[in-house]
Amino acid sequence: MSSQVKSSAAIAEALRADICLDRNIADGMLHEVALAQRFGVSRTPIRQALQRLAYERMIAVKSGVGSVVTPLDASTRADDIRAAVAIIEAAGKCAAPSPAPPAHFMALAGILGMMDLAPLDNAEAFFDIRARLLNALSEMVENPILSDAFRAAYWRLIRWSLRDFESAPEPQIVHLRAVLQAAARAMQSNTIAACFEEMARLEGQLVALPRQ
Repeated sequence: MSSQVKSSAAIAEALRADICLDRNIADGMLHEVALAQRFGVSRTPIRQALQRLAYERMIAVKSGVGSVVTPLDASTRADDIRAAVAIIEAAGKCAAPSPAPPAHFMALAGILGMMDLAPLDNAEAFFDIRARLLNALSEMVENPILSDAFRAAYWRLIRWSLRDFESAPEPQIVHLRAVLQAAARAMQSNTIAACFEEMARLEGQLVALPRQ
């Protein structure tokens, strides 16, 4: 499958999964030559994908070293989650006050339906739902600067939720279902702003969820 991935966007998507699921990155670094061989492409789309990941703060490009995966520091876990919540709140404040388009509600309802059909009994399935939610939400953030900040902060939140999923999956699954249900209800009955307000309120609870 990896050999069929050609675009920089698809490569970035594959690498995000590797980083979040802690796979295929033995030394914590992403080497351009090895990635070009893995995906069967030139180094240009690899560099474009790595640039996107750097914007999202999933990696850091260090002079003379290369692209290094940004580590999760347990001492900053709560701050990382609170930062994501603050960005979600900002997205709500900047959202249009008009009723949400039906397509946005259908996107959230579809993700919730996928969660109901396929039990999240492994990290890959949990990551897939989390990533789909992020992509659906980022489509609702119209300001490009805020959209970049939203994706960076929410990816860090996803990485923490996956870290906690490893030792205590059930609280994370229950939490994610509650987030999706609340967001879909708010979207259906109100506005995009209301959806982000509910998201911020619930995602803030990640700080106190059981982790083992």
